[in-house]
Amino acid sequence: MTFDYNVTFTAKTPHGVNKISKELLDNLTPKKRFLAKVIDMKEGDSGLSHSRFAQATATNWLPKAVFARSLADLSEISFLEVFESALFFYLPSLMGEYLSRRKIFSKFLPKDLRKDVSKSVAELANNPAAGKLLPVKAGIVLSCAAIPAAEYGLSFAKNLFTQKLFNKADFSNVVNLDKEKKEDPKVHERVEKSAVSHLKKAGIVSAAAFGASIALAAAGRKSRAVQKASEIFLNPGAKIYNLLEKTGVKSNGLKNFLDTYVNLDFARKSDGSLALGNGQLAVTVLSGVAGYFGAAKDRGKLEVQEVATRVPVIALYTIFGSTLFDAGFKKLLQKNGKYPEILSKDLNVASLNDIPKIAKQIAGDDKNLYKQKIGELFKGKAVIAMVPFLFSLLVVGGLLALISRLWTQYRYNRSIADKPPVQPAFNNSFGTGSNILINQIHKAG
Repeated sequence: MTFDYNVTFTAKTPHGVNKISKELLDNLTPKKRFLAKVIDMKEGDSGLSHSRFAQATATNWLPKAVFARSLADLSEISFLEVFESALFFYLPSLMGEYLSRRKIFSKFLPKDLRKDVSKSVAELANNPAAGKLLPVKAGIVLSCAAIPAAEYGLSFAKNLFTQKLFNKADFSNVVNLDKEKKEDPKVHERVEKSAVSHLKKAGIVSAAAFGASIALAAAGRKSRAVQKASEIFLNPGAKIYNLLEKTGVKSNGLKNFLDTYVNLDFARKSDGSLALGNGQLAVTVLSGVAGYFGAAKDRGKLEVQEVATRVPVIALYTIFGSTLFDAGFKKLLQKNGKYPEILSKDLNVASLNDIPKIAKQIAGDDKNLYKQKIGELFKGKAVIAMVPFLFSLLVVGGLLALISRLWTQYRYNRSIADKPPVQPAFNNSFGTGSNILINQIHKAG
């Protein structure tokens, strides 16, 4: 894509973090250099993991920590969010690339094919060695089923953590709503039994999936049916769209959505290593949502209601991130004629390293104008990259946490108000008729 100044940019091309050109950094102030590194981290090879980790921390942990209602509440929030962020954003790459691909599954491929396994499913399907590569890649993905299984079990582990450390299993006590602090032994028993049971099931699913992944990689090359199934398993979205297309449905937007989010394949870094994919993130988040509701049910209706208020929005935001706001914001800028040098008609944005090139095209040999244009173009880049990001953090994070807390308090107060008053104990010598009379007087009062 070329701009008015005939500078070709590579907005879609991944680049390594901290690979910002010296020419750009030398013409930025120290504060802008730091911001440039933040933008580079967001858009670079590890951008999905790093930027989504920052989003999750700011959106999920920080506001809930600020509005924590007790030490137990703060502790389980921190427990859940720290482990959850690791599961979401880092373990898929670490487990898929370093444990599965390099240590285990590389043994199922000859040395000359081991690097190819990180290529996309579409590339592998057209590879002459697809019969060997696709089952191994499917095995690598399946071996990581422990991640969504662990995410499902994490909420139950959180319940167990709070119960053992603070001796609290009733949600009203955990969040400091019930001032009497009464704990029901039956609730403790239910919470512990359910947590242990679900954690065991998560472990069994993980072990079974890992065993199946080894069998798939070892035997897949011998079966055409397994090879075809591996391709569908890795990218079901492509198969779904092909079926829809045969019925007359054609939409580039739908195709891109299915390819991106209904796709279990890893993303690929510029060095050929595996990275977190959007579809993998979606599966793990949805597993977490199921775990949230299951664990909340064990601790009472009030927690289920709080989870229903907060979690669906957080889940959507965790999957899609600030991209929910990106397109609309870019269209608004374009409509108002902002930053045309770096924002194209199809809403692509020039990369950081394209800024010096564009500035050079505009300024020619005028060094002062060149430095001025770098500052202006970088400002535009920062606005386009960071405004939707920061807006979504503040609105989705802070506002949702506050609303969730207030709404839970309101529901608890209503539940207390709706409880019938405790009847005083009377001696049986009053007789049945006297008890009826007393009850009628109480109702009238």
